[in-house]
Amino acid sequence: MKNGNEKIAIITGGTGTLGRFVVNKFASENIKVYVPARNIDKFREIFDSSVNDESFSLRKIFSFECNVSDENSIKEFVEKVSALEKGKIDILVNTIGGINPPVKIGDLSTQELEKNWNLNFKSTFIFSREALKFMRAGNFGRIVSIGALAGLEATPGRFPYSVSKASVIHLMKTIALEYKDNNIKCFSIIPGIIDTPANREWGSEEDYKNWVKPEDIANKISEITKDDYLSESNIIKL
Repeated sequence: MKNGNEKIAIITGGTGTLGRFVVNKFASENIKVYVPARNIDKFREIFDSSVNDESFSLRKIFSFECNVSDENSIKEFVEKVSALEKGKIDILVNTIGGINPPVKIGDLSTQELEKNWNLNFKSTFIFSREALKFMRAGNFGRIVSIGALAGLEATPGRFPYSVSKASVIHLMKTIALEYKDNNIKCFSIIPGIIDTPANREWGSEEDYKNWVKPEDIANKISEITKDDYLSESNIIKL
């Protein structure tokens, strides 16, 4: 990829607590960002700064409707971005995900297992597969996905989350090996507990001090998607 060319990024889960930090970080670096959104009104509410003249800034953040639980919807989203950008997709960041309530294997329903698998792994797999088609053609790509400590070791009560995040980590490793000759690099970010409003509902002020800030994750993602970033491992713990 030639220096000076505008980078094109897709950020899944971009309207979420972590995702919006990543979107804003990339936009501040003049990267053109596309966010799949089930609700366009919510996207506008979060990212449209024109409603406040004092804080207005012109940023290249765009969105199309996309149901990330539907394979065809994901395909259409990626193809639409590619068509608008003449086949160019440089960066994919997968922040979408969720965690299941604690449940032991003997009480785990197939429905709950599939729900976590589809949310945490399947959407990441499909977005990555579709983006790879264009990254390979352009001989450049960076894919970053959010893993979890539970994906590195067995965690009682969290099997659906654990196995789906372990698969995300393995997916990133496999893509990195298969496409290293295409200048495509993949990374899994493994954060501890993220300091979000939802987590603060059960944590204490003492807990907050040790939690990972969303802006720190966004900064690290920005760093590792740079052209000249080097690392011996594609698993990055924060």
